[in-house]
Amino acid sequence: MKYLFLGIVQGLTEFLPVSSQGHLMLAYRWLGLAENIAFDTVLHLATALAAALYFRREIIQLFASRRRLLWLMVVATFFTGVLGLVFKDWFESLFSNFFYVGPFFIATGLVILLGEWLGKGNKTEAKMGVKEASVIGLAQGLAIIPSLSRSAMTISAALACGLERSLAARFSFIIAIPAILGAGLIQSKAIIKTGTMGIGLAPLAIGFMASFLAGLLAIRFFMAIIEKTSIRIFAYYCLALGLIVIFTIGRF
Repeated sequence: MKYLFLGIVQGLTEFLPVSSQGHLMLAYRWLGLAENIAFDTVLHLATALAAALYFRREIIQLFASRRRLLWLMVVATFFTGVLGLVFKDWFESLFSNFFYVGPFFIATGLVILLGEWLGKGNKTEAKMGVKEASVIGLAQGLAIIPSLSRSAMTISAALACGLERSLAARFSFIIAIPAILGAGLIQSKAIIKTGTMGIGLAPLAIGFMASFLAGLLAIRFFMAIIEKTSIRIFAYYCLALGLIVIFTIGRF
C-alpha cells in the first residue's frame, strides 16, 4: 500500500503545479521510508508515458506537419539540459537538505501568482518563437530544485511570455517528456552503480501503474481547468503547504 500511495502522489502532482518531488519527499518521510532512486525513476518514467499517451496525436503531428513547433521544443529542451548539467551538483545538494522544501513550495506559489498576473497574452503557436521557447526551457531547468514545481515554472513562464493558456499547458507537458526521460537516463547510471533496485519488482510495478493512471487523470483535470479559469488555487495551496512544512519541519 505504501508504494501504491507513492505512485498516486507522483502521478497526481507531476502535472499539477504543486511539485511532485516535494510531495514525494514529504510522503517518504511521513511513511518512514528511505528514498529509493530506482523507485523514483520508475515513477517519473510512468508519468512521462502518461503524457506521451495523452498527447499522442499532437506528438505524431509534430513530426508530420508541425515541425516548427517541434524545433521550438528542441530549443526548450536544449536550454533545460544545459542548465541541468551546469548546476547538477548544486541541484543535487539541495535534495539532501529537507530545510529547502518549505521555502521552495512558497516560491512555487509565488511563481504561479506572478504567471497569472503577467499572463494576459494570447500568442498562438504561429506567433511563438525561439525567445519564448528558450525562457520556458530555462524555467524547466530551474525546476530540478526540489519542491519548485516543473509545471508551475514552465506554464507560468509561458504565460508571462504571452502564450495563450491552452498552448502554455500543452507545450509544458510535452517538453516534460524528453526532460523526464533524460533525467531517467542519468539516474539509471546511479541505479546500476549503487544497486538501489533492492525493493523488488512488485513495488516497482505497483508504483508504475499507479503513477501512470494518476498522471493521466491529472493531465485531463488540469487541461480542463487552465482552459477555463485561473490556476491561482494551486498557488494558495503551495503557499499554505510551504508554511506548514516550515513551522513543522522538526516533526517530519
